[in-house]
Amino acid sequence: MNEGFTMKEMLVQCEISEDALRYYEKIGLLPPVKRKQNGHRLYSLKDKEMLLSIKCFKKIGMTLEEIKPFLQLQNAEENTISVQMSLQLQHYQKRIVQQQRQLQQIWDMIETKLQSGQKFGVQSN
Repeated sequence: MNEGFTMKEMLVQCEISEDALRYYEKIGLLPPVKRKQNGHRLYSLKDKEMLLSIKCFKKIGMTLEEIKPFLQLQNAEENTISVQMSLQLQHYQKRIVQQQRQLQQIWDMIETKLQSGQKFGVQSN
């Protein structure tokens, strides 16, 4: 059974830089990491899940400061989100829907150009 993840394993599996991982630890987004007898970090599955949550929240545009309460909630015994947190997540959901629409428009335009063989830009007569 796996006793934990090395830093290298976390970097590869979570596709994150060592600097970012250390920074998240330093500012308290990740709880203090256990250490082996030789001093090397040993990350738990919970650490990995939190790191993947950070990446997810960052992808939707949250700042690290906005992410903190959600990660604290993961560690708390009480696991119901506040009205404010719920509203914040709903706001991000709306932004994602808008981004999806914009990406679909771009996809459709590219698909049309590929099928028609027309080049991009203004068409000359």
